[in-house]
Amino acid sequence: MTRKSHITSLHRTRRNIRLLCGLCTILLVLPVSVSWRGRAGEFFVMLQEIEEMEMDLTSRVSNGEGQTTEFKKSLSLRREAMEALCSMVNADVAQGTVIFGVEPDGTVCGVEPGNLDKAQLSLSQSIKSSFDPPLQTEIYVGELDGKRLLLVNAQRPKSIPYHEYDGRAWIRQGSEKRLLTLAEKDHLRRTRDRGFHPGPWKCDHCGAWVGQLISVTLTSDGPKKNYDCRCGSQFWPST
Repeated sequence: MTRKSHITSLHRTRRNIRLLCGLCTILLVLPVSVSWRGRAGEFFVMLQEIEEMEMDLTSRVSNGEGQTTEFKKSLSLRREAMEALCSMVNADVAQGTVIFGVEPDGTVCGVEPGNLDKAQLSLSQSIKSSFDPPLQTEIYVGELDGKRLLLVNAQRPKSIPYHEYDGRAWIRQGSEKRLLTLAEKDHLRRTRDRGFHPGPWKCDHCGAWVGQLISVTLTSDGPKKNYDCRCGSQFWPST
C-alpha cells in the first residue's frame, strides 16, 4: 500500500486532526531532542495532508459528477467506471477521478466490505492490461461520513493524443461520455501529437510562440524534431 493509501485509510475526524496538529506544534517548540522534533514535524505534515485530502474529497462529492468526476456506487461497476475514466482523460482537461462508494446523486454509500488492498491491486492490474497506451493512475482509499471510498485518479500526458480502453476510445462532454469516431481520432492525433502537428507552437512554461519548428537533433534513431525552448521547457501544439 502506498503512503497516500496509509494516510487516507486513517480514521480521523477533522476535530481530532486539529487537536493532534496542535500537539505537534507544541512538541516542535519544546526543548526536546532533535529526533523527537523531526518525528513531530513529519507527523504534523502527515496530519495536514489528511485534513487537506478529507476536505478535497468532501468538496468533490458535494460538487457532484462533472467533466472530471464520476461516481460509482459499487466496485462491480468497474467496466463502466473505466470507460468513464477513459472519457475524462481524453477530453481537453486530460484528467479525471472515479470515486467508488458514491451514488450518482452524491449519496455516500461506501464500497462493499472486504479487503480493499486486494481490490486496489485487482483494479491496478486491470487498468494496466486494458488501457492503450498505458494510463497513469493513482489508486487510494478515502473515508467520508464514516464510510470507505475507493478513488482512482488519472492524467493523460501531453505526448499522448488519446487513450483506448479495451480497444475503444471514449470522450467526455459534461457528465456524459461517447465513443470517438475515426475522424475525431485522426483530428486528435494531428492536433495533440507533436509529430503530426503543423504549428503554431507555444512553450508550456514561458508562453513563447513560434510558427514553425525547424530545429532538428541527430539521435541514434535518426534525426528528430527539437521541441526545446530557450527557457529550458518545451514547445507544444497551441491548438
